[in-house]
Amino acid sequence: MNNKNTGPVKKMTVSDFFLIFAIAVCSVIGSVFVAAFVPVSGAQEQAKEININYGTGLKKIASALKSEGLIRNRLAFELYAVVTGSNKKFQAGEYEFSASMSAAGISVKMVKGDVKKHKVVVPEGSDIADIDRIFADSGMLKAGEILAAAGDKAFIKLLGIQTPSAEGLLFPDTYYVIRGETAAKIVQTMYERFRQKSVIDINRTYDIQGYKESGYKALIMASIIEKESRLDAERSMVASVFYNRLKSPEAYQRRLESCATVRYALSKKRGIITYKDLKVDSPYNTYIRIGLPPGPICNPGLESMAAALKPDVTKFRYFVLYDNGEHTFSETLEEHNRAKVMNKKIRQDME
Repeated sequence: MNNKNTGPVKKMTVSDFFLIFAIAVCSVIGSVFVAAFVPVSGAQEQAKEININYGTGLKKIASALKSEGLIRNRLAFELYAVVTGSNKKFQAGEYEFSASMSAAGISVKMVKGDVKKHKVVVPEGSDIADIDRIFADSGMLKAGEILAAAGDKAFIKLLGIQTPSAEGLLFPDTYYVIRGETAAKIVQTMYERFRQKSVIDINRTYDIQGYKESGYKALIMASIIEKESRLDAERSMVASVFYNRLKSPEAYQRRLESCATVRYALSKKRGIITYKDLKVDSPYNTYIRIGLPPGPICNPGLESMAAALKPDVTKFRYFVLYDNGEHTFSETLEEHNRAKVMNKKIRQDME
């Protein structure tokens, strides 16, 4: 058999080895670069929600991102996160990512804790029970959690609340809440907003048309004004009625006779207030108790606070509320009774 000599086999040199190694390294680096900085999709993609729970490891985060088609390569994402140290800085929360974001961009967002925030609106005049329902309906908390936090005397004392309750001190406003925030954190945020925005300093004493009143009592008054008024233009008039009563010479005349306080005592949000309701034995029933109730009946807005500090100068002692939100104000009981008859007639005519 005639074998042809094909020549000697060239041995791999050190240079060849380093060349191959360099090519391999460059290939890996290139793959990681593409995986980290080139989005899965160049088009603007719809955002997807990813919830990163506290204590979730890097592998689970990468798997979740990969399964949703948000990153190109799970291992490359993990490598990038470890090399940059991002994995030690990822923050838990509810995120919105899209396939048009790079893995590096996703990583930066998690390091910043740029989580999704949910808008929750707390209207003026909401009491703590209303706030509890609002946050439960929004899905941010479970029913009863705000009530428990706001009713925890040890907790609210730590916040600096020295009054018997947090009612009146949770500012009605628009809040942007991160899913997973605790009720305690939300109560703290609402109290801090009150301290920032309130025009009433509950720790000082006010002279309101010759009537000396603590800031906390002014806040109680503001809460009653809030619930008894629908129109901002009439809040100062409503305030004048209540202050005129408080300044009355006879003790029995200093009963505010506010249906709103009775509703608060009974937790009766809707329906007609009956004569039986008006007899309920409660410190919040201003039909049978003289002066202000022991605490606010809601969390008032700024207009009601301003009216409590600066009521109109009138001689009015009574008012009747009409369905359109307007009031008829009266100085005497006779005028007031005529206004009530007129209000009843208007309602009958409308039926």
